[in-house]
Amino acid sequence: MLALVRFLVVLATGLVTAATIGKLVPHIPWLATAFDTSLGLAGLLVSAVMVPGALIGWVLGAVVDRFGAKRVAIGGIGLHALASFCLPYATSFGALAALRVVEGVGYSLLIVAATVLVFRVSAVRHRALALSVWSSFAPIGFALGQWAAAGVSGVDRLAEIGEAHAALLVAAALLLGVLFPADARTRAATVGRPARSALRYPPALRAAGAFGCATAVLLSAVALAPLVLAPAAGLSVAETARLTALAALPGIIGRFGSGWLLDRALAPLTVFASSSIAGTACLLACLLAPIPIGLALVFFAGFQICIGALPAVLSAMLPHVAPTPAQLGTVTGMSNQTANLGNLIGPPLVLSVFAAAGAGAASMVLVATVALGLAAISNVAVFRAARVTG
Repeated sequence: MLALVRFLVVLATGLVTAATIGKLVPHIPWLATAFDTSLGLAGLLVSAVMVPGALIGWVLGAVVDRFGAKRVAIGGIGLHALASFCLPYATSFGALAALRVVEGVGYSLLIVAATVLVFRVSAVRHRALALSVWSSFAPIGFALGQWAAAGVSGVDRLAEIGEAHAALLVAAALLLGVLFPADARTRAATVGRPARSALRYPPALRAAGAFGCATAVLLSAVALAPLVLAPAAGLSVAETARLTALAALPGIIGRFGSGWLLDRALAPLTVFASSSIAGTACLLACLLAPIPIGLALVFFAGFQICIGALPAVLSAMLPHVAPTPAQLGTVTGMSNQTANLGNLIGPPLVLSVFAAAGAGAASMVLVATVALGLAAISNVAVFRAARVTG
């Protein structure tokens, strides 16, 4: 029972932390006006949180291995909470962007450390399921942050959002501090040579590459679908975006379902490959077939369910692609880095192709990215195993 409570606390902490990505999304127009900048630059305040993970994710992971998951998780939450609390005191666009980057450092530290904590608290026979379910923190947290922040308005909205989020983060840190035992003392991993050796380990590199492909496809499709579906549906892009956002929610089913399948001894490569094929088929039907908007949203939900299984499978495999258990943080940080790179690179690339060559070409880029992720892990022996627990 204690193990389940600890897992739920880590999951809740992940949700609260991931809310930082979505908490400014409803206020981009207001931010552009308040700081006298363009909508494009104001939008960078959302993605700025991903920059630290995209640039130095493996270094942050090595810090977790060196100083301990619990210690780094609480430190990361503290840094994140401080930056969130200071948001309303930013007097310029640059200062606000800098605070968002600091939030990103705390976010990345917590996410890597929390993955290690999930590994430690989950029973061996249910570890794949626990890590798969844990991977759902990002989309759920993003949606919750966006939903909660949408109800805030007025000139003091940054203060309300920042302070409320900081309070939730502090509460999460207190729970982690109380419920988790102190980190074991170890010198097995440092930020130096052992961490760098994980970067040269082929299974870890291949899994990280697949992670980047999966996240790039998921976020790119969310950005692309409203643009493609709106004209055919006779709706505005904003109205269609709200519909596709609702259709994306069932993607959580893919995270849970993949963990359930892995927990029942289905080979990870089988789950990954079948989800890739089914997901790309649903995507093509959604974006390219001349079908009513309702049916297109059904196919989009199917795409989200199937492709949502990919990061869940990869999360479950992180302990198995790390050279040693002491390097799990570094490998997780590396995967977090490629995931953030996929989020930053994927949507601009796909939307640029769409603007230049249409929906067909953009869809082919997404399909090719899914295929690249599948190719990255197809020759990794551990993904062919019929049992991934342990």
